[in-house]
Amino acid sequence: MPQFNDPRNYDMNGTETCTGAGLCLFVNSGALETTNAGANNVCVAVSADESSRGEDNALETSGQTVSAYPLGGVLMIQSAGVTWAIGDIAYAAADGQINKTSSSQKAVGIFVGTPGAVTAGTLVPIATSSGVVA
Repeated sequence: MPQFNDPRNYDMNGTETCTGAGLCLFVNSGALETTNAGANNVCVAVSADESSRGEDNALETSGQTVSAYPLGGVLMIQSAGVTWAIGDIAYAAADGQINKTSSSQKAVGIFVGTPGAVTAGTLVPIATSSGVVA
């Protein structure tokens, strides 16, 4: 039986691909994608790895799947290049990463890591079961 912290497998939307671990995933037409197309989109899971690859080792763009962790607890999520402080609210950005600027985007959780500046793509700990989540 799967454990609560085991990743789940999901279908990707259209020709969407996921390029690595720690990206926010949004629902569109019943499947997941990394593109946050609008302020009303809610991050529902965080990628555990890149999406599926074909025989040629390229990311699949048809029938592709991704393993992901549904929100809940502390998850490591890719950050934009920003300076974090404990308690900062993390918002879903258009590229699947998180940042501190809402720009009318939905909250994913609260930063609970070591304060300081990070470069884009760095995995940071976010408490996703907080009351700020969309």
